[in-house]
Amino acid sequence: MELRHNAQNYRGQRHQTIWCLGLLVVSLWPGMPSALAQGRERVLEVTGQGTISLPAQFTEVELGVEIRGNNANQVQTEIAQRLDKIIQTLRQKPAEKLTTTGVQLFPFYGERQQLLGFVGRNTVRFRLPITQTGAVLDELVRQGVNQITRLSFVASEQALEQGRTQALQAAVQDAQKQAQAVLQVLQLTPKEVVGITILDTSAPAPRGFALAEARVNTPIVGGEQLVQAQVKVEIRY
Repeated sequence: MELRHNAQNYRGQRHQTIWCLGLLVVSLWPGMPSALAQGRERVLEVTGQGTISLPAQFTEVELGVEIRGNNANQVQTEIAQRLDKIIQTLRQKPAEKLTTTGVQLFPFYGERQQLLGFVGRNTVRFRLPITQTGAVLDELVRQGVNQITRLSFVASEQALEQGRTQALQAAVQDAQKQAQAVLQVLQLTPKEVVGITILDTSAPAPRGFALAEARVNTPIVGGEQLVQAQVKVEIRY
């Protein structure tokens, strides 16, 4: 009797185990086609570039006054007097973003390291319309400017903002053209864009140049400023 009872228990446990395994297989199967479908999804990643050229409208200028003398106080006083006239003149002109960029005073020595005097140099930076830059520079030179350390040409803020939008559009179009070229060769069909990432939008620092010595009758001709954008596009095919 005891052996028969144990045999019946064993058969019951075996049937229960088989039934549980069958339930496990059935419960897992509905999710498997979805996983397989995800594994079959194909996505092409393409990086597009866009560049827009904008006409420059302003000149960014950095200039200053440099004086040598025997006495530090005398040098600094003379620089301050000249620079005060220059700043007053700029405030009467359509100058924007007027900023002091440097104040320097240091000694200079002879061959035997004897003190010969002092050098003072103060510089300012500002922005002017290109059409008025030459005349303003000539006037400032007459008032004592003897250092023009940098000239660069930039577009207006509004033009730069529009340029960034156009550069992004050009970058997306470039990415789409690249994707179409690749998929067409492979005889594949693009279906939809599943992702897009803006990698960069920038207006590189404008080209600048320096004039070793300030001179009168200075002709100024503006150039162009570039705006660049880069995007990554993910296309399902």
